[in-house]
Amino acid sequence: MMYFYRLLPFLCLSFVMACSGSGSGGGAAPTASDLDNGSVETCYDVRISYTASNQLKNICTTREFGGFNGLGVSRFMRFSLGSAATVSINVSRTSGLDPADPDLVLYRNGQIIQMADSVQFNDEAMTTALAAGNYVVLLNEYVYSAFNNKSQGSTAVSIKQNETVIPGLQKKLVSDNNIQSKNDSTCDTTNEIAVSGFALFERVTPSFIPASGVSLDYPGAQIQPIQQAVVEVICNNGVYSSTISAADGSYSLALPSGQQSIVRVRAQMLQTGTPNWNISIVDNTTSGQPVYVMDSQPFISTVDQAGMNLQADSGWDNNFLRYTGPRVAAPFAILDSVRKAKDKVLAESASLSFPELKINWSVNNTTSPLGTLESGAIESSFFDGNEIYLLGAADNDTDEYDEHVIIHEWGHYFEDFFSRSDSIGGVHSFGDILDPRVVFGEGFGNALSAMITDDPLYIDTNGRQQNDGFTINLENNICMNAGWYSECSIQSVLYDIYDADNDMQDSVSMGFSPVFNVLQVAQKNTAALTTIFSFIKALKDQNPANANAIDALTSGQSIDPILDIYGTSQFSNDPGATDQLPVYEIY
Repeated sequence: MMYFYRLLPFLCLSFVMACSGSGSGGGAAPTASDLDNGSVETCYDVRISYTASNQLKNICTTREFGGFNGLGVSRFMRFSLGSAATVSINVSRTSGLDPADPDLVLYRNGQIIQMADSVQFNDEAMTTALAAGNYVVLLNEYVYSAFNNKSQGSTAVSIKQNETVIPGLQKKLVSDNNIQSKNDSTCDTTNEIAVSGFALFERVTPSFIPASGVSLDYPGAQIQPIQQAVVEVICNNGVYSSTISAADGSYSLALPSGQQSIVRVRAQMLQTGTPNWNISIVDNTTSGQPVYVMDSQPFISTVDQAGMNLQADSGWDNNFLRYTGPRVAAPFAILDSVRKAKDKVLAESASLSFPELKINWSVNNTTSPLGTLESGAIESSFFDGNEIYLLGAADNDTDEYDEHVIIHEWGHYFEDFFSRSDSIGGVHSFGDILDPRVVFGEGFGNALSAMITDDPLYIDTNGRQQNDGFTINLENNICMNAGWYSECSIQSVLYDIYDADNDMQDSVSMGFSPVFNVLQVAQKNTAALTTIFSFIKALKDQNPANANAIDALTSGQSIDPILDIYGTSQFSNDPGATDQLPVYEIY
């Protein structure tokens, strides 16, 4: 079963190179039929030359492990310069796919220094002046990428302009990123009273019963507080007063006496100063991406109003076994899951500035590939490098109550803005043998969701009546195709580092702080590409007393003890028929 796309707006390096390297010239472009010519490997002579060094090695890419993000589609090389030099890299095909279209990417500390992606078949080259330092070169076979990826697309779409706003769940277009002040309202401020109450939502939890499988447990839904959300008094269509709901969902606001008003709860967390954030749940299928809000009924009062409670219900009817009411709770459930992740990170570093985040959810967001993001055809929940998109189509796939899915995608946001991710994303399935950059990013997302919720059972619900789905038990350390190229192995190692339970090779209980510390500094600045190797090396360096126990963890997943950021010590686990070791060829 496939799960999770992570299609970045620039797609991924391999696909960027595919797009730019797919023009005409040098003969006919490879076609899909060329991929079935029995050629598993395409090999190249790769020469890297600079002052006092001129080395030639034969390096092979492979399509043995599937799509563009499969292991071996991209091969890594590295070299170090003791002083500034002019470096030349030349690639020439020696065997395999013909014609081939190799591309090169040169990195320093995760930053692209130069790309070579010409349309000349079978050869590629670059020459550039470089400062002293450590460099990584990526060799990628374009044709493998071209026929195994799907662009998110940006074609035009007709958007509904006159959507009927359903009672209880409103949508308000935000004009700026700040809480509006009283001068936004024209109501008389001479006589003020107070309004107070609680903002609440109905939390539906995913359930897994071995005998019956996965489902959303609607009968077991619980009422929970809406925490840290913007709450407003609206008078004459303007904001009269505003506040932030407390941990118990309570709020208290000034109210104009004798004037018609409403209390509005926004699906938005907003704080200025230090720390700061602006996180909102918006509708990607309505023009302008309006923020979801919940409104009270209009009222007029001349005395204080206590007990003005607003509750967002799920809209599910347990008798008819379907949604019969507006799904008011959904945006607030999403907001609450992200709040948990944000607060976990803030506990480690209290002065963080969170880049603005929009989370796009709609009852129209479906797994269909036929359409655009604006129409709801998002295919799967994903992070696009700036915003998160979540599924919401009933009887298809809804993710608003799947906390692990939401936090997984938020984990990609965290990586991109507070750490670093070199993952190229893409489709990934159980047991896949994948690019080590991809498995670290996806394994981290799964592990983080278990860390934030303190629940190792990852549940993703879908299907008719949300009565189907799958589970991943991160405490179960048995992985298909275990190794440094396995998402299952990476998530198992990362979660076992965090959790307090010891099992099998797991004698480590380090908590979240060491994980956060590595991600925020060492992983962000590593000279290698971000993989389990760069993470574990830094973790062991910073926690030497746990080094042997960490080695036991990785060995339990068929990963040889990690001695450096490049995985140089990997000798015993080289999957498949094609040679994938060393992970980085050294020049």
